[in-house]
Amino acid sequence: MILFFLVITFIIDICIMFFSATRKDSSRSVYFVLLAAALSVYTSGNMLFELGSTADGIMNALRMARVEIPLLAPCFLLVSLCLFQQKSIKSWMLPAVGIYGLLMFFLILFNDNHHLYYGNIIVETAPDNSVYISIERNILFWVQEGIALLCMVSAYIVLIERYITGNRKLRSRIIYVITGALVVFIANVINVSGLIPGELDLMPFVMTAALILLTVNIAKHKLLDICVTASGTALKAMENAMIIMDRDWCFLSCNDSAKALFPSLESFSQTEPISKVQDWPRELEATDKLSEIVFELDSKTAPDSKSTYRANTNKIADERGTHVGWSIIIHDITGITFLINQLETLAATDPLTGVSNRRGFLEKIERELELSAHLNTSNALIMYDLDFFRKVNETYGHDGGDHTLCAVVEIVKKQLRQYDIIGRYGGEEFLIFIPASKEEVLYTIASRLCKEIESTEIIYKGRRIPVTASFGAVQMPPGSDFNEAMLAVDEALYEAKHNGRNQVVIGTIKKKDESDRYITDRRNK
Repeated sequence: MILFFLVITFIIDICIMFFSATRKDSSRSVYFVLLAAALSVYTSGNMLFELGSTADGIMNALRMARVEIPLLAPCFLLVSLCLFQQKSIKSWMLPAVGIYGLLMFFLILFNDNHHLYYGNIIVETAPDNSVYISIERNILFWVQEGIALLCMVSAYIVLIERYITGNRKLRSRIIYVITGALVVFIANVINVSGLIPGELDLMPFVMTAALILLTVNIAKHKLLDICVTASGTALKAMENAMIIMDRDWCFLSCNDSAKALFPSLESFSQTEPISKVQDWPRELEATDKLSEIVFELDSKTAPDSKSTYRANTNKIADERGTHVGWSIIIHDITGITFLINQLETLAATDPLTGVSNRRGFLEKIERELELSAHLNTSNALIMYDLDFFRKVNETYGHDGGDHTLCAVVEIVKKQLRQYDIIGRYGGEEFLIFIPASKEEVLYTIASRLCKEIESTEIIYKGRRIPVTASFGAVQMPPGSDFNEAMLAVDEALYEAKHNGRNQVVIGTIKKKDESDRYITDRRNK
């Protein structure tokens, strides 16, 4: 009868072991697998013990049963810790249990050489053919029992402490484990004290019963699945693309957002270099040296346009701090980039006329001056000012004046090249920068603009507004100082105003120490 129940117990142990091995949280399920495996070997040893009838056969059965005994209590402690006090799990614990188990395995296996675990085994057969077994237990047996008792008491303390401090839901989970641990503890005390007649060992049955309670608790509350499942669900639901790689930048895993960004990842094999992904940005090929980079890809939604992304790379380290891989999280910042560009454009644009304001104009020509100095080319600077603009405002109102400013800007823009730069310098004064221009055509350009403004009709609310403008212009040789050019063009414009307006005056750039005057009067407008 005992043998029958041992067979059933063995089958249950094997089923629990495979159940534990199939859980998603492999970092914690390993403790359950070890516990169930040790218990199944222990149970199989007790089955052989029941079948044994000679001293040699019984000793072999005891060896098989006892080689796994040292692992049972430590593994039960690790199971309790990983479920209810995971922060107490240390990296050295599992290796320590393994080393202890191996040491006891060899000591029990070669017990005949030292008799430290078992002494003499006496097998007697009674007249009614019943077998009586007497086993002498030596110091190593009691050391192992003491360690087991210490581990069980420690596990029980952890469970009781968590039961007392935990909430109602946690208590409902722990009560199963506490019940199983208490039964195992009592059975172990009964076994060691010899209260059970003969050599009946309760441990295979009570340990399996405790393991069943624990397995029911795990299955009911998904304790070994929920963290991994939740992590996977969260990773899958992320809007940002996430890619996991090993230390050599070979692909391991990614979420759906990453597959949407790089469709070739759908069929990409693990351990392939991530740089082989189709459309993989060149900027990301050196991400092991960068923590954050910005790159562009063809837009998935708008043809012939680009989307902007920011990639954050981080090292993945294990619990000992060893570098084991890399993660890349890619954020779509197209909308943010667009808003930033819009703000920068607004900050550099005159809101009335739509051309560059003073700040925007100066930023643009700064780049042009650097380029012209490098290429050794000359440029032209033109300034124009609307004549008698105050009278326009007085006659047609400020709305009429604004309409006039915008109309004149459109007239001028039509006469300029695409890469010429126009900006509102202040009031009704505008600057025009002509890159790579020759001195002999400067007057022609400025004069054409002056005549176009005079000859073009500007109509506001059915009324014609007569408008003319005065122009000052200077040629800027390679390496010219912009401030000196501004002084020269301002003087030229002042002279055009002074000479009767609606005309062009060509000025000459003078060094500051050669200048014989500096205009402080900003002209009567």
